[in-house]
Amino acid sequence: MIPETIDPDSLLTSTQVGNLLQVNPSSVKKWVNDGHIIAFRTPGGHRRIRALDLVAFLDAHKIPVPRQLQNAGKRRIVAVDDDITQLRALGRSLKRWSDKLDVTLVDNGVDALLEVGASRPHGLLIDVFLPGIDGIEVCRRLKANAATKDIAIIVTSGRLTSELEQAARGAGARRVLRKPVDVTAVIEELGIAAPAPSR
Repeated sequence: MIPETIDPDSLLTSTQVGNLLQVNPSSVKKWVNDGHIIAFRTPGGHRRIRALDLVAFLDAHKIPVPRQLQNAGKRRIVAVDDDITQLRALGRSLKRWSDKLDVTLVDNGVDALLEVGASRPHGLLIDVFLPGIDGIEVCRRLKANAATKDIAIIVTSGRLTSELEQAARGAGARRVLRKPVDVTAVIEELGIAAPAPSR
């Protein structure tokens, strides 16, 4: 049974993918074996395909995305900054990728931890200097938790120093960016293809 909407992190069997795409499951297995679709095997030897990877395959081959997968191609990111003007500007900048990205804006570290726990985003873009819990401490806590340790964390600061960058990386940040944030670097870190230039 295939649900009406499929989450990006949902794991699908070859049969489910075949049903979604209206192809024989043996075709799906061949695509996996040929390296066209990213998949992994369970301890029992069964293939599982992450919905997000399936959408990437469909996009790359210009195959229409089934209705149930419309939201599965989106990555989730939480952006955190106590400067509301900068936070809103960042949100507007990321709207260019709204077909591939769901963005939640948060203005403090405590709410960032709560939001990450609730929505399990793929990425966190967080300012260092926040009231209460700063960005580096948020990073440490997320990396210490098995449920959130794989989230891609990008730390930002308008007052970036080599010591601050070292502290952020030591806390588990995948990347450290100077403000104003280059959103294309964020998009690259999340593995989203840049949109074609407008004509």
